[in-house]
Amino acid sequence: MSQMTKSDEQKTNVQERILNCAEELFANSSYSATRISDIAAKAGVNQALVHYYFDTKEKLYQAVLMRLFSQWESYVEGQSWENVHPELVLKQYIKTHFDIKCKIPNLYKIFHKESLEGGKLFDRYASSKWFQDFFDKNEMFKEWKRAGILNPHVNVQVVLFCLWGMMNQFYYRDTDSLAMITGYTGTKEELQEVIADQMIGIAQHGLLMHNPVKEENDASDGKGRNICVFFDPAAGEAEQDGELSAILEAMQGWNGCTVNVIRSLEGWRDRDGSEDFLFVAVSSKYGELSEDIVQLLRYWETNSGAIADRFVGIWTKREGAASDAVQRVLEEQINRYGGFAVSRISEHTVHGYLNRCAKMAGI
Repeated sequence: MSQMTKSDEQKTNVQERILNCAEELFANSSYSATRISDIAAKAGVNQALVHYYFDTKEKLYQAVLMRLFSQWESYVEGQSWENVHPELVLKQYIKTHFDIKCKIPNLYKIFHKESLEGGKLFDRYASSKWFQDFFDKNEMFKEWKRAGILNPHVNVQVVLFCLWGMMNQFYYRDTDSLAMITGYTGTKEELQEVIADQMIGIAQHGLLMHNPVKEENDASDGKGRNICVFFDPAAGEAEQDGELSAILEAMQGWNGCTVNVIRSLEGWRDRDGSEDFLFVAVSSKYGELSEDIVQLLRYWETNSGAIADRFVGIWTKREGAASDAVQRVLEEQINRYGGFAVSRISEHTVHGYLNRCAKMAGI
């Protein structure tokens, strides 16, 4: 295969620059409001060169969409929803599609601007998978409704539009706007995760008929709910540690909940498994995991029902910067094993995070 010449590289660079500038202008100003002269000026080339590479504005628009849809397809390919619990399907769908919107916002900005203008070019050049994704999920909701899983009053034709509508309120916003909306501080990605968790909760509680958290919480026997707390032995005795002791103290005030503290894998295996909410307190100084936590993760992996469909709080005791990475790894693992990890942002205090856990778990 011959190597690319300097002339070829320059041509590619110019084409990429034109595409980048066209994408930005189409996203911010719309197709109809954008002129070839605007794109040429932004790209720093003459107008004739734009026509030379892309012929017409419509063909340039097509090239922009094809590039964006190529990125979109790389995200959605490999996503499988078969034989997955509906609560987890909703969670994965919302997280995946909101993440896509946040990472390639210009695709959706272009779509929305053309939709508002009543244009048809976007539909003409959209990926076939774009429409198939809608039809597949629409059929999935119809099956859920027939099976009695979906709220019978839900119009399945508009469910996905409702989910997208929630996402559309947030994907394009900057960090300051997200901080104002959520009332939290953190990175843009952390605040987007907070938003995603809220959308997941709304979807799960509003769409699905079977909601074990709500049913158990609404029981009329007046009894408090059961919480299982696994303390990493490497973190030391809870009573001797201010941070971990604060966790226990706060949980004891949760509407008369019964808190069962476990400090070994044997204790975890021996419990009756009927808890409403699970919590894991971990210690990591350099990003390492203790042998007890590693064994606990292995146990969850081989015993799929241990945490499936249950909210799990994770508190990594911060002794160094690497502990943040441990927090994320544990959240991802719990989600992979079928649980619902309550995500924690860097600014969360013990009480702030526990309040979030209580709201998510319906305590």
